Amino acid sequence: MIHFYQMEIHQEYEYLESFRQRYEEILEDPREVSYALELLRQFALNREAVDELIEGYSDNWTVKRMAKVDLAIVRLSITEMLFARNVPGSVSINEAVKLSKTYSDEDGYKFINGLLGKILRSESDG
Repeated sequence: MIHFYQMEIHQEYEYLESFRQRYEEILEDPREVSYALELLRQFALNREAVDELIEGYSDNWTVKRMAKVDLAIVRLSITEMLFARNVPGSVSINEAVKLSKTYSDEDGYKFINGLLGKILRSESDG
């Protein structure tokens, strides 16, 4: 999640090789490194589509108005739901809710859970 947050703070959305070095330092399993990097790469390639989903399903909220932490969590989860086919959407949402309970404000998890639930139902139907 931290790199999704950093991308937004610095307004730099391209995949950076420095991410690889950082993940190799903090993750022991090479498969986890590969997975994390693939999520970042997919987000960098598909940011506009991810943000369109966010804005399309969040009532009266734009990406620019959302809290940066919430935005990072939502972007990560949507990217995972769309591009990590081996992870059920419900698992991704549960992880997003856990992250938001740790890093977001008191009620952030409710917003995140509701938004991601709408998107998951929509993408499952389509």
